[in-house]
Amino acid sequence: MAALTIEQLIGDVPEQKLTELLDDDCDGNADETAFRAALASANERAAAIFGGDAPPQFAAAVDHAVRVFLLDILYRRRGTPDEANPWAGLASEEAARLRALASGTENIDASTDGVVISKPAKVYNSTGLMS
Repeated sequence: MAALTIEQLIGDVPEQKLTELLDDDCDGNADETAFRAALASANERAAAIFGGDAPPQFAAAVDHAVRVFLLDILYRRRGTPDEANPWAGLASEEAARLRALASGTENIDASTDGVVISKPAKVYNSTGLMS
């Protein structure tokens, strides 16, 4: 599934906060082992929604959801309650979106959900003359 690095999350969370969230041994550095475990958990959450690997057409949506799940997990592992976790609400929304994609109630292909206009438009002005 999604392959992320600690550095890729710096745009989402300040580096100091990210270090704080991942510093299990209190040495002032983010622990790679903690990061890999949290990433594995985030990937498993996405896979569980699809009942296995997600179909390739949903790869971008799944990658984004895994990123959000990961950030949510990082706050949760430090005991941050949902009210104070800036990623908890978005993680719930992403889980709901993945469930909709998995069940077929939402589709990312615009050609199958009625968004594409396939017939020529019939546009007339009030006088019937087009200039």
